[in-house]
Amino acid sequence: MTLPRATLERFRNGDPQAFAEVVRAHRSLVARVTARYWRSTFEREEAMQEIWAHVFNQRATFDLERADTLPGWLATLARRRALDLLKRPEDPATLASDDGIDGLETDDVQADPAELRELTAAVEGFAAGLRANWRQFFQLYFAQGLDYAEIATAMRISKLRCKYMKKVLLGRARKNAPLMSALGRAHSGGKQ
Repeated sequence: MTLPRATLERFRNGDPQAFAEVVRAHRSLVARVTARYWRSTFEREEAMQEIWAHVFNQRATFDLERADTLPGWLATLARRRALDLLKRPEDPATLASDDGIDGLETDDVQADPAELRELTAAVEGFAAGLRANWRQFFQLYFAQGLDYAEIATAMRISKLRCKYMKKVLLGRARKNAPLMSALGRAHSGGKQ
């Protein structure tokens, strides 16, 4: 589908409505690209969101003088982004090893039993509020310390899904005041 040049100019300038028109016109093209790399509908949808965000961020590189090449430009961006998604290591920005959620190590400091009870209650309360599959991931990743490959096998999901679930759970945990309070006390060794 060929879009009017005015729409493409607005798209290139960051107009959300023009971007939505581009997405509507070429959604099937991006869907075909993602279908080559991911089997599950969820993974394809996740990848498509990443790809469309990448397209929006790269819109200034599109040559308006070659408007007829938009499908090829989109397909190339989609393929490259899909390959990047498949091979990228864990994004350091999503790791939380220093913020008291992921990777809690036990120090040589003796833990206060009251703080441990509070922490255990906060973690159990947080986990209890999750749906079954999210609770299972929480237990496997955060409690048992399994890696993505082991969890993917156990839960029959992809590593990409594991990364997504970790990111979502970390976001939810950061908004859970009792959990963050308990983690803060546990991490600080009881010092306030």
